[in-house]
Amino acid sequence: MAKYLTRQRKQLLHFLSEHTDEQMTARQIADALQGNPISISAVYRNLAALEEGGYLKRSIREGSRETFYQYIAAEECKGRLHLSCCICGRIVHLGEKEAEQLIHSTLATTGFQIDTSKTVLYGVCADCRK
Repeated sequence: MAKYLTRQRKQLLHFLSEHTDEQMTARQIADALQGNPISISAVYRNLAALEEGGYLKRSIREGSRETFYQYIAAEECKGRLHLSCCICGRIVHLGEKEAEQLIHSTLATTGFQIDTSKTVLYGVCADCRK
C-alpha cells in the first residue's frame, strides 16, 4: 500500500472495516460513500492499492461478471477461510477448528497447501437454502 493514507483512503478503510462480512462492488462502495467527496475512480484506485497491501480480497461471484471486494484486515478475518453464498453474497468466517481440519485433511490427502489469505469457498448459506 502507499506510504501514506490519504483522506479518501481513510474514509474507504473506515467504511470497509464496518462491513467486514460483506462483499461489495466498487460501485456499491462508491454509492455508500456518496455523502463523502470520493469519486468512483478514486474508489477503484484505492481498492487496487488496498488489495495489493493485503487489506482486501477480490472475487467474482458465480454467474456474474462483477468484481466484489471484502475487507480482510479485521482481526476476525485474518488467516480465516471465508464461505461466500453464491445467491445472496453473505460471507461467513469458517471456525478456526473447522478450518484447521479442512487444511490439514487437504494437505494430508492431496499434498496441497491451502493459502488461507486467498481462499474463499463458495456455496449456499442456510438462509438461502430455506
